[in-house]
Amino acid sequence: MNKRFKSPFGVLAQIILMSIFTLIALVVPKARGADALFSPHAEDVVYFVPQFSEFKTISSLDMYFLKKILRRAEERNVKAVIFELDTPGGSVEIALKYVSVFARSKVPVIAYLNPQGISAGMIIALAADRIAINPNGVIGDAMPVQMGPGGVKPIADRPDNPDKQPPTADDAKEKKQETSDDDKSGKGDKKQVDEKEKPPPSDKRTLERILEEIRKMGTSPSQPGNTDEEQRLAKQKFLTVFFKVLQVLAEKNHRPVRVIRAMADPYQKLTLEQDGIVHGKVSPLTLSASEAIKLKVVDYVAADRENLLVQLGLQHCKLQEIKKSSVEQIISFLAHPMLAGLLIIFGLVGIYIEIKTPGFGVPGLLGLTALTLFFLGHVGSGASEWGPIVIFFVGMVLIGLELFVIPGFGIVGVLGLGCVIISFFAAFGLDNLETASQVIGLSMLAAIVIIILLTVYVLPKSSLFRRVRLATQQLSADGYSSHKDADLELLHARGVAHTPLRPVGIAFIGDKRLEVTTEGDYIETGHPVEVVEVTKSKVVVKKIKEA
Repeated sequence: MNKRFKSPFGVLAQIILMSIFTLIALVVPKARGADALFSPHAEDVVYFVPQFSEFKTISSLDMYFLKKILRRAEERNVKAVIFELDTPGGSVEIALKYVSVFARSKVPVIAYLNPQGISAGMIIALAADRIAINPNGVIGDAMPVQMGPGGVKPIADRPDNPDKQPPTADDAKEKKQETSDDDKSGKGDKKQVDEKEKPPPSDKRTLERILEEIRKMGTSPSQPGNTDEEQRLAKQKFLTVFFKVLQVLAEKNHRPVRVIRAMADPYQKLTLEQDGIVHGKVSPLTLSASEAIKLKVVDYVAADRENLLVQLGLQHCKLQEIKKSSVEQIISFLAHPMLAGLLIIFGLVGIYIEIKTPGFGVPGLLGLTALTLFFLGHVGSGASEWGPIVIFFVGMVLIGLELFVIPGFGIVGVLGLGCVIISFFAAFGLDNLETASQVIGLSMLAAIVIIILLTVYVLPKSSLFRRVRLATQQLSADGYSSHKDADLELLHARGVAHTPLRPVGIAFIGDKRLEVTTEGDYIETGHPVEVVEVTKSKVVVKKIKEA
């Protein structure tokens, strides 16, 4: 048998050609992927949103800020937005808000885990178009938990047979492929198999429907007062929808569904043959950067932002770091739940003191200033619009009418108080009712306690209240007489208010100076009054309408 020997130059040429084809095979698909993700008509600018504090729990304020940056990026037609994330997790509700924001974004969003993307941080990263991670980073452990009187409890549903795992989308796809392989008998069948192997297309409307379902049921499936069966069904419903969200997010960017589920489901087991990693413990999965890139959970491993730009194919773009202005930093400070609660307390106490003192002074000014800062902080952060301020103003007007115009305290005062409370909730935003309930409830309770302490122990001894406190002695030698000395002849007698009646004060009835009280309304100094009731304990007067 004759053997043909190739020259060294021929072998070298083949090696060069094979190397060129290999490089093309590796580079061209990435370039096409980049072209598909990044618009060629966009400006060569990439926004980089750093995390402004290390290893921070996710918050609504950061979400609102990123939402504003995405809106600005869309207006200026930038190429992409990279946001840095280093978090131990946080509220599932807030994480799902990030998912909604990213689903509506028209600008590509890249999550850069630098270095940690734990718990809710993993959910946020999955919602981005691409995920990058620091070489020393980790991702995973997204099992939902519930805070309650008994402490932190995991929200997980142990299967009846832990060894038998629930089917996932990957399992169904493999089963379909095996069935097609057994039934195929020609080229037409092969074409059908190829079509079935394609992953389902991403449907943002499906994701929005799932997120809306979670909002309706809430992120705490077990509520006090429900029976064990009701709590079990509510938990199952929540987990079904929650795992469906993870599945949709995983399929959107062709990530392994079973591995993603194992990060949230402690009972999801993984095998080396099927999933590329062994996970048999009853615990949520957490991956290192090397493991995550191997399993295609993340797309890039980048030591810094410049290296990430190169891997994205955007090294020619200008990287613009987004920094919070001084105004934005002040707004974030004012909108923090702890400071917001203090502002509510100062506002309510200041307005109460102002109502109890004549004229308009420092307490009222400080109270209105505190509440103004409270509302401006939430409006500036994006949590709400100007509506809560309008509602609060209407409530204060109604309370003022009830105190100084309409006698008694009735429906107008109740409506005014209701408007004030509603305005506080609306300022936090309808999506933050849980946080709003805690902050507003504790703040109003603290304000009531402070008002009681001031009224009983502090204000009566201070110079501030001496203007409204009847501290002078009213002796009979000076012409004063009490209601005990007043006889029934005073009934229907007329006189003039000598001091403001709030409702208690001093009035001249005939030639006598008496301590009188109204039926609940406010009567100004010098206004004509008429005695309508005389008892051993009090003299009641009412305002006479001037002709």
